[in-house]
Amino acid sequence: MTLDPTQIDKVASDLRSFFRAEFRSKKIKKLDPAFYKNVTSALDSLNEEAEKSLKAQDITSYMDLKKRVSDLEKDFKALFQRRFEKIATLSIYPLDSELMNTLTPEEKEFIVRLHNMMQDQQNLLINKLPAPQEPKEEAQVKPEKPLAPAKEPESEEEEEPALEEPLEQKGSEYALVRIFGDQPPIAQPDRDYYLHDNDLVYLPEPFADILINRKAAQRVSLPDIS
Repeated sequence: MTLDPTQIDKVASDLRSFFRAEFRSKKIKKLDPAFYKNVTSALDSLNEEAEKSLKAQDITSYMDLKKRVSDLEKDFKALFQRRFEKIATLSIYPLDSELMNTLTPEEKEFIVRLHNMMQDQQNLLINKLPAPQEPKEEAQVKPEKPLAPAKEPESEEEEEPALEEPLEQKGSEYALVRIFGDQPPIAQPDRDYYLHDNDLVYLPEPFADILINRKAAQRVSLPDIS
């Protein structure tokens, strides 16, 4: 969308005002949902006018427009660094509605993705998740090590898995699935899940079945390595 000079001036003024407010506050300040789109439109409009001035050999106008582009980019970088420093910190904690209501659509998508990564890393450090793998072929997922053959338990106590046992050894309690499309945050009894397109994850069987029935996931079979 092309903006006129008055609209560009307003975007530049709003950007400086938002930065001052964000810099002075410890909390995230609420932004207009269209804020980033407006900044992009202002930059595009200035660059288009600069190209027109260059073609018309109006060097003075060209240099003035390029300086405005540079100033707008510097102001945006300052706001981005301050604001996303807070967002990165808050992504470690549970995402409440008050926080999410202050963010733009782009920021909401980012913080959910980052929160998911933080949760997975936390679980990985305490052996709640299998180590990340890069499958060689999309159709198959190769486990890091062969699955131990099932053995008959000697007593009832042996039937329960140890706490440190990785999910891939828990038999039919968990299913390996591939996710289709980014999913909204989903609350489950064990934890909240943040699932994204093409993720390969182990999920509890009942939860996995729900996603599969909704066409939001597909079960993935491990190759026979015996």
